[in-house]
Amino acid sequence: MAADVIAQGEFLYLGSRLKRLAEQLQGDVVRAANAAGVPIQPGQYPLLATLEAGAASIGEIAQAMRMSQPAITRNVDRLVRSGLVDVLPSRADRRQRVVSLSIAGREALARAKTSVSPRVEEAVRALAADLSGPLLEQIATLESRLAERSLGERIRAQGADRLERAMDADIPAIVTLMNAAYRGTGAAASWCSEADFIAGDRTNAAWLRAEIAANSDAALMVWRRADGAIQGSVWLEPKGEGLWYLGSLAIDPGVQNSGLGRRLLALAEARIAAQGGREVMMNVINIRESLIAWYERRGYRPCGETASFPYGDDRFGIPKRGDLYFVTLRKSLAEPACTG
Repeated sequence: MAADVIAQGEFLYLGSRLKRLAEQLQGDVVRAANAAGVPIQPGQYPLLATLEAGAASIGEIAQAMRMSQPAITRNVDRLVRSGLVDVLPSRADRRQRVVSLSIAGREALARAKTSVSPRVEEAVRALAADLSGPLLEQIATLESRLAERSLGERIRAQGADRLERAMDADIPAIVTLMNAAYRGTGAAASWCSEADFIAGDRTNAAWLRAEIAANSDAALMVWRRADGAIQGSVWLEPKGEGLWYLGSLAIDPGVQNSGLGRRLLALAEARIAAQGGREVMMNVINIRESLIAWYERRGYRPCGETASFPYGDDRFGIPKRGDLYFVTLRKSLAEPACTG
């Protein structure tokens, strides 16, 4: 194998060595962003983050980022072509261009903040942990650690058991997932499908968006596999005094025997506990005995509470029988669940 001339050059080739390291890191970040459906290149994040505070001229962006105006102009032009920023004449001076985030840019940046940036930051923080000594030794340590385990592998490990808040762009995929999980039929149906006693879709995009808009304290959470595809979702909503509602737990029927349902439920409970929640409640249709038993094995208990089924509201589907109602299950996150 040929010698590593760049590393052997020490300070003579320091710039090339840092550039090589940066390209390696950024390449893995690009792949993580692509897997999460985020169309942002690593070098574009600082410029987009600068625009979060509001529209700015090329000169103002250059000053804030300590870069030349020609470099900022090139970056802005690329962002315009990708649809992430808009460039319009300034109202105060029509000769000056003002750059602002487009709707797509805000959406992409918001998605990056929830599904990419935290994982990248954690992975890089772990990669650079405990670095000490002269600069060249620190660089060599980083190179050695990356040779053993790439940043991409570290990023994927950070996201292996993580729930993320759903973005508006996720809604169509979540609707498909929930309808498959709750109303699927035939060979592709899940073991907990309601199709035998409720016809029609479980939800649709308009209704789901309306629910999210009407419940600002609630969170529709998703679980993604490495390529960004959504394989699970759950609705979490605080009810006050430490009580949280957990609903619409949905798992891709194709992976329901993988243990993902248990993992998703545990992650949801951990998220609730981290936000001060002490008890979880949910409503399950009374005749879904196997599903109620599944939750009971995980500490949930019926405590005598019930709720009426919304007959006449076709948003929830069309019931095929008239004896449906909801059984309320509860679980304490701090003490044993009730045994009623």
